Amino acid sequence: MLITNIQRFSLHDGPGIRTTVFLKGCSIRCPWCSNPENLNGYPEKYNKNGIEGIYGKEYSCDEVYDEIMKDEVFYEDDGGVTFSGGEALLQADKLIPLIKRIRKKGITVAVETCLFVPQKNVECMMPYVDFFYVDMKILQENQCLGILGGDIHLYKDNLKLLTEQKQIIIRIPVIGGYTDGKNNREAIIKEIKRYENRILKIEMIKGHNLGKSKYESLNMEIPQCNDVSDDFMEQYRKEIENVVNIPVLICRI
Repeated sequence: MLITNIQRFSLHDGPGIRTTVFLKGCSIRCPWCSNPENLNGYPEKYNKNGIEGIYGKEYSCDEVYDEIMKDEVFYEDDGGVTFSGGEALLQADKLIPLIKRIRKKGITVAVETCLFVPQKNVECMMPYVDFFYVDMKILQENQCLGILGGDIHLYKDNLKLLTEQKQIIIRIPVIGGYTDGKNNREAIIKEIKRYENRILKIEMIKGHNLGKSKYESLNMEIPQCNDVSDDFMEQYRKEIENVVNIPVLICRI
């Protein structure tokens, strides 16, 4: 499997202390992406302040497993492993044998996904994953296609499939000029209401520019996204809480 980073002691990607594995390759193109090194599904050269390197290394199942198990002592009762990206589910066929081995050790597994993947990729992963973190970015059909390059019907079909068997955590990136509009907020709240009984919690994530140096290292144009105020984040949180009985958290990642 193609991986850019194995991040230890992660505290924002699931319960407890976790090891987050970032897989390379994504099915959509968010203009605000903070991990541009994970967009393309192949190794890429970078130059960071004169130091050259490669984003993306091919790992065998055994190699990733050995790296993960170095952190086993830190997982305790609630920690574990989270697969992120890019889009982790694009490499579902390679992940399943690895996840089976991890689960045999009693270690929990989480996956972060945008759900813009073939339905079979979601279906085959469901039996082996403890927690799914699902992004809700742009749910209006034309904007979803035009901005993200995503098929909203595929997203909604996968969301329906996933929630039939799993409870999920929703993550909402709040990005000025892209996801913060009134119509999109209403569409997201409507979708959350539809699956209220299957959603454990909602995490709202304010946009940031922490990926700037990565864009520079890849000689890519740095995205220009408008900031949103803390007051707006609180207003949006209340809009959601007024409609559904689900914990809504404003997260700083």
